Amino acid sequence: MRILLTNDDGIDAIGLNALYNALKTEHDCTVVAPDGERSASSHSLTIHRDLSFRKTETGYAVSGSPADCVKLGILHLLPEPPDLVISGINNGSNLGSDIMYSGTVSAALEAAYLDFRGIAVSLSSHNAPREFYDKAAELVLQNLEKWISLPIGSQTVLNVNYPVKAPYIGMRYTKAGINLYNDRFVDGEIAGTVRLKGIAVAHDKNDEDCDVELIKKGYATVTPLKLDRNDYECLSALQRLEKC
Repeated sequence: MRILLTNDDGIDAIGLNALYNALKTEHDCTVVAPDGERSASSHSLTIHRDLSFRKTETGYAVSGSPADCVKLGILHLLPEPPDLVISGINNGSNLGSDIMYSGTVSAALEAAYLDFRGIAVSLSSHNAPREFYDKAAELVLQNLEKWISLPIGSQTVLNVNYPVKAPYIGMRYTKAGINLYNDRFVDGEIAGTVRLKGIAVAHDKNDEDCDVELIKKGYATVTPLKLDRNDYECLSALQRLEKC
């Protein structure tokens, strides 16, 4: 299978390296990843400046965002379209409402937009030892054929998170929960600049069967996310108003 690998931590990130080394044993893998850190870049695209890229041993390093990398890889760089796009392994979790900020998840969603299957993979904690990246990569390799055989089409991506703080006890398919933060801005290192600081806030908005809670117990979580963001229940209610 031809796989395009990308991430938002940059071409030299440990997670991307672990994923490439695991998957290349059974698949034809090409890396198209940012040339540096692009965390929390969400689904941004570079449209007001030129993109640059350079060849590497495993593929290409690109000056843009994770979504740029997927679009450039599929539409311009790869000689043949991939069968699958995998983004990760991210240095830190992409659980619950953090998904909307994630460059890792957005790369998989860009694949969906281009009508290709996408998977995002993350660890539940930052700067974990290499062994956890290897374990997460092995989990992907072991389940890959099963996941891509699902009759879900290309408009749904799978968001995978692997536990670090709790011992791994299994894998659960589940929904995304909610994360809340006490966000504030503090003075930056240079006069006239600020930096965002966020501290997680305890809350009761999650039930136990969601990614945010299950990962704490030691489960790897797999959450299906749709490219379609329409709220059809609300749309139906609004359309009923038209008839009043």
